[in-house]
Amino acid sequence: MPGCGKSSIGRRLAVKLGLPFVDADTEIEAAAGLPITEIFTRYGEPHFRDGERRVIARLLAGPPLVLATGGGAFTDARTRRAVAESGAIAVWLRCTLPVLLRRVAGREHRPLFLNRDPREVLERLMTVRHPTFAEATVIVDCTDEPPETTTRRVMEAVEAHREPARLKVRLAERSYDILVGEGLLARAGALVAPVLPARRVVVVTDSSVAPLHLPTLLDGLEAAGIAVVGTVEVPPGEASKSFAQLERVVEATLAAGADRRTAVLALGGGVVGDLAGFAAAVALRGLPFIQIPTTLLAQVDSSVGGKTGINLGLGKNLVGAFHQPLLVLADTGVLATLPPRELRAGYAEVAKHGLLQGPLWDWCEAEGARAVAGDPAALAHAVLESCRLKAGVVAADEREESVEGGRALLNLGHTFGHAFEAECGYGGTLLHGEAVAVGLGLAASLSARLGFCSQELPGRVISHLQACGLPARIADLPRGFSTERLMARMRKDKKVRDGAMRFVLLRGPGDAFTTAEVPPAAVEALLRDEGAGE
Repeated sequence: MPGCGKSSIGRRLAVKLGLPFVDADTEIEAAAGLPITEIFTRYGEPHFRDGERRVIARLLAGPPLVLATGGGAFTDARTRRAVAESGAIAVWLRCTLPVLLRRVAGREHRPLFLNRDPREVLERLMTVRHPTFAEATVIVDCTDEPPETTTRRVMEAVEAHREPARLKVRLAERSYDILVGEGLLARAGALVAPVLPARRVVVVTDSSVAPLHLPTLLDGLEAAGIAVVGTVEVPPGEASKSFAQLERVVEATLAAGADRRTAVLALGGGVVGDLAGFAAAVALRGLPFIQIPTTLLAQVDSSVGGKTGINLGLGKNLVGAFHQPLLVLADTGVLATLPPRELRAGYAEVAKHGLLQGPLWDWCEAEGARAVAGDPAALAHAVLESCRLKAGVVAADEREESVEGGRALLNLGHTFGHAFEAECGYGGTLLHGEAVAVGLGLAASLSARLGFCSQELPGRVISHLQACGLPARIADLPRGFSTERLMARMRKDKKVRDGAMRFVLLRGPGDAFTTAEVPPAAVEALLRDEGAGE
């Protein structure tokens, strides 16, 4: 804003960093051979902004520097995109109105303030500019303190800033990013604004997540001028993946005035993501959608890839749609609020990804205990590497059309796991990750029984999962199961083809495959031997 001190702070910062300082307005005047006021008068603002963008892009493409841009530059979407794509750190010197009024006193001769009330001018500019300024990489609040003090605080903020890891999911028709890092929820408005068709959203969350994280999200959205036209809370737990809750979410979204440019933001775990994503897929035949997962399970698995859906009494995820998000924000900082059981359940999907990828399994055996204990660095690694694996798999097989590989491999342990979940009634007595953990143990055991992997692999898988506090055998579960009923559930699994059950099996870590050539008798014998009744 006028009066924020960008030139004086910029020069001091350049000295501290040992870099040249450049004022974009001075460069523009030199390139045009005219003062900026005359460029505006002769050619108008659109012409000026176009030239300004080219000058800024040229400067950013050159050697490192400290660049002070004109106040209106960052409000131009193309200039913001050029800044972001260059990898530059954009710093907003945010001042309150009283501070700015004191600093612009005596500038009435400037074109911006000529014959105008400075307060009115600044208030109007704040309304227009602040929502886009909020997209800056770093925000430093400025007061009437000495410039040296502000410069020091800017320097500290720049040095402390850590860009989130950015993974690209490249699809046939479009691509989207997965952002992984701490503190993303507070910056959500700035991070989602560039991909939104309009600055209007509906937030879907659950009544457990809302008290913990909704206020932070709403503050972040408000800072970027994003209007939250509606908030929908559903009960926590797998039972919310139902037709009744789907209808409720869709009706609440439309009643809030959502149109086809209004995005649905899913704030929560896998249940919220699946439900909100399906609601976005069917409301008005498709609304834009953003995933903000708050559980480990959702961050490493369900939020990536565009699978959405609800459950039926017959089985899990039998009704749904492929509906890819515009963006996935995985704030690893929020994992600190997870109950230990939820954290352990999410880790089961990390272990699954490890078995699929190979080197990640070695990391799991060495460091997985740190992750389930809540170590931030271990959790960040688990999320990043799981997303990296899944992004590659989804890009190669977006709609799970490959029968023998691709996304089908991500169902390792799930044919068994979904059967246990269905038998428990999706009521929370068995979490999805816990069911998957038992499924991984069974998949490894079945692979060994059929001669595909070493006889020691099942023991490694089961021992590791149990050491991380997860069930890995049927006997680890708190209730009994019928072999006949489990087989009936698996025969209704959505992966069944031509009446044949399909299993993902292992030759070893990093070497998985899909097959329908598993004798049902072998599966029944395994279930009975592992503790299921007749």
